Amino acid sequence: MKKLVVSVLSLLMALTVLPWMPQSVQAEEMMDLSLMLDWYPNANHVPIYVAIKEGYFEEEGLNLTINMPAEADDPIKLAGAGQTDIAVSYPAVLMQAVAEGIPAKAIGSLVQQRLDAVMYKKESGITTPKDLEGKKVGYSATTISENIIEAMMEHDGASYDKAEMVNVGWDLIPALATDKVDALIGAYTNHELLMLQKEGYDVDYFDFTEYGVPDSDELIFVAGNDTIEAKKPELQAFMRALKKGFDKALADPEAAIETIFENEDNAYVLDKEIEIQSWDLLQDYMVSKGDFGNLVVDDYVAFAKFLADKGSIAKELTAEELIEDLSK
Repeated sequence: MKKLVVSVLSLLMALTVLPWMPQSVQAEEMMDLSLMLDWYPNANHVPIYVAIKEGYFEEEGLNLTINMPAEADDPIKLAGAGQTDIAVSYPAVLMQAVAEGIPAKAIGSLVQQRLDAVMYKKESGITTPKDLEGKKVGYSATTISENIIEAMMEHDGASYDKAEMVNVGWDLIPALATDKVDALIGAYTNHELLMLQKEGYDVDYFDFTEYGVPDSDELIFVAGNDTIEAKKPELQAFMRALKKGFDKALADPEAAIETIFENEDNAYVLDKEIEIQSWDLLQDYMVSKGDFGNLVVDDYVAFAKFLADKGSIAKELTAEELIEDLSK
């Protein structure tokens, strides 16, 4: 009889969710969520990996799976198709996708300050966009890059037709280092700039917003419209966990960047010195426009209008088409 009582009690405990048990232990309440990065793990992703290491996603009841893209445009396409719940992407890529009919929206920011800039060697004599006349400008095969250079040069009183645009693919650093081009667009201030400086090149840059191009975030989280409708509580929990991850990362920056090295992909070897410098910059860049995850609606509308006016996208887009407010 005593054995029977013990067996019954054991069975009841196994079937009961005890109130003091942490959410991460209550497996039946865990919600699956998938995230596709924009690239292999690097300093841009520190809050994500800190949140994973600290168990913040589990605390929010999420079973998070992370995937890497096979192609650069996979994240936004797969998010729109519902084949990943969330993707790390870029405002311009989102706007192009939405204008083409892909049903997706931004749900939060990862890096609020634009990282892209026009870079050049100081010895080239370039100091403003006007100096790009008669120069070769390297870019990575996007019409948006061409549109931005055109807008900046026109704003500075120069003729875009007098600059030569050179498609260098992703060989941005070699193109400038070997003087294949005189300037670059598409290079990041927290990566290519640091790499070139490390190699001994005296490089400077000017920012888009100084010459007539509307501001925008750099990296954002996007989700498909169907996912937003079906999994809004999970998406809200995701952003809460990320906020905790970012706060924890700020509290111990050195430990935070180590989470990236711990998750380094063999296919993409990181330069630790560069990633540490990048993370030093990103701590401010991730909250340059407000709290972590904040989206400035007016910036999105203005940048979408700019792209439409330049012909990069087929039409202007509204805030409702581009952004989902998870606070509601």
